[in-house]
Amino acid sequence: MTLDSYRNFVAIVDCGSISAASKQLLIAQPSLSNQLKNIEKTYGAKLIHRGSRNIELTEAGRIFYTKAREICRIENSISTSLSSQNTGYREQLKISIPAGNSVHYIHKLFEDFVSNHPDINYDVYEIASDFVVPNVLNNITEIGLVRASIPQYGALETFPYEKDDIVAVIPKGHPLSKKTTPIEIEEFHGIPLAIPFDISNTVYTVFGQHAVAYNVAIITSINETAIEWARTFNSIAIIPFSDADTRHTMNMVIRPIHDPGMYISSVFLIRKDRELSFAGKLFLEEIGVLK
Repeated sequence: MTLDSYRNFVAIVDCGSISAASKQLLIAQPSLSNQLKNIEKTYGAKLIHRGSRNIELTEAGRIFYTKAREICRIENSISTSLSSQNTGYREQLKISIPAGNSVHYIHKLFEDFVSNHPDINYDVYEIASDFVVPNVLNNITEIGLVRASIPQYGALETFPYEKDDIVAVIPKGHPLSKKTTPIEIEEFHGIPLAIPFDISNTVYTVFGQHAVAYNVAIITSINETAIEWARTFNSIAIIPFSDADTRHTMNMVIRPIHDPGMYISSVFLIRKDRELSFAGKLFLEEIGVLK
């Protein structure tokens, strides 16, 4: 089997017929038909239902088509990578990540990956989760990470990543800082709150379920600003807490919030109709969300 055999089979399926593939590839139709017969003979499996006007794959044909496309993609990637060595061009990973915790994700997602793949460059958009989806849908970045409720778009494929609890960050001396048990939603009534944009919908929903009037003094882009606001104005920051926030919460008290809905999930997004680049596929595989 040669690479051309795999490429030509993929072309036959993508074009919908041997005659259409023959015109695209500039290869005589009998020659393509013979290639197809040789592939089936080599693997001992019928790949295409004969007799129909358009290509109709058998189950074995569907498996072979998927694997053949992957072989072609790998070969193209090798060619591109070797060419890059000569021209100076490098693979580029384009990804959108939530601005509220970009430092956390830079360390968690990229430290090992960058070390393992020094030949890849990066185009990282740090934006609010609400703007990540349009970036992916409009092909501005091929991968998006949202830290909010999972978007319901038929054009997107989602990969759950991690889940963070939403906690209260309270200045020492504030009455609620003396509590040793989780804070009830009702105890926030009337207290000025600082919250990052990514969790605003979650906070509004949970407070509404408890019929508690919330007093959101400020909505911030990042956790650090919400924490600093609470520290400066003796109010409370409600944030999705991660390790990256530890250094910003010195001299502050962190308390869990007593409600099962006070959490936020991180989800990776890609377009279903777009094949991932070599760098994008490698990235999602190494962080464990793409098998």
